[in-house]
Amino acid sequence: MPRIHLYADSELPESGAFLLPTEPSHHLLKVLRARIAQELTLFNGDGCVYAGTLKGISGNRAEILINGRFVRQTRSPLMIHLWLPLMRGERWDWSLQKAVELGVQTIQPVACQHAVVQMKETRGEKRLQRWQDMVIAACEQSGATCIPKVLPPMALSDAWPLCRGRGLVLDPAPENAKMRELLHPESEVTLLSGPEGGLSSSELAAASAHGFQKVHMGPRILRAETAAVAAVAVLQALWGDL
Repeated sequence: MPRIHLYADSELPESGAFLLPTEPSHHLLKVLRARIAQELTLFNGDGCVYAGTLKGISGNRAEILINGRFVRQTRSPLMIHLWLPLMRGERWDWSLQKAVELGVQTIQPVACQHAVVQMKETRGEKRLQRWQDMVIAACEQSGATCIPKVLPPMALSDAWPLCRGRGLVLDPAPENAKMRELLHPESEVTLLSGPEGGLSSSELAAASAHGFQKVHMGPRILRAETAAVAAVAVLQALWGDL
């Protein structure tokens, strides 16, 4: 049987019977097509997994017998706050999903000067909720127990005071340092990656003025959606949990 790791936005008992809410029940029964006696794990973002079995169906809700609550540490020791530039459709979605799978802590969408997508195109609670739903789906896929937060989009020019830990900005200029040449960060990094058109000279200057260190990802120019994900992977391999 396939492994099922399912999010439930509710308090979960350590053991005993639990009636799964309607939305995850639909996903479990109609999308994943789980059958009676299917083993699964539930999570609600508290850092634990709840091992259970599908015991029955009550109306349109799944009846789960929870067998135990176990701590599963999936949060990286290196807290990565990704400032992800707004991009078109599938490119943004892909970067968001992969960043979550790789263990980022927060995702801050930023509108940059050379971006194809501007902030006015992404405003609204529905868009933000869609992104958060994608984060949860990526957690389900990757077995994560802690849920990263997608913050409301903002202009990059307004984001500088929000930098936490060491600030790193991707800039392909060959004179910049490579990731492996950096000193070990304390425990927290804010990573800024550029949009399809790259960061402007004034944005790079502002990054430097706010303490961000320029780093590059090798001799090849990476697409915007690739660069952010590759940089997160390198940070995790060097100082995180990969």
